[in-house]
Amino acid sequence: MAETSVLIELLVADGDEERPAVEPSSRIDVSVNGQMYPTAKLDDGRYIAWWFTTTAPDPTDAAATEWVAAPTRYLAAATLGELWEDPTLFDSLTAAAQPSSP
Repeated sequence: MAETSVLIELLVADGDEERPAVEPSSRIDVSVNGQMYPTAKLDDGRYIAWWFTTTAPDPTDAAATEWVAAPTRYLAAATLGELWEDPTLFDSLTAAAQPSSP
C-alpha cells in the first residue's frame, strides 16, 4: 500500500481579512458522529467547514473566523469536529503556524 498525504488547511481570520471565496449556493450540512457541520465548496474546488451548528452564519460573515479546508466535505467537517472537541489542539496548531518573532 502506498502512502499519500492529504492537505488540510486551518484558516483563521485576522481582523478585516478577506473571507474564503465560496461558490454560491454550495452549502450542505454534513453529519459527523451525530453532529451536523455546515460545509461549502470553495472557488478552488476544495471544501470548507466553519462552524459547529447548522445555525451558522454564512462562511463569509464577519462572525465566522475559523475554517477548515480539505479536499472533501466530510474530511473538512470531521476535522473541524475533532478540533471543536479539543479547542487547545486548534490553538496549538494555529500557533505553530505563526511566524516567530526575532
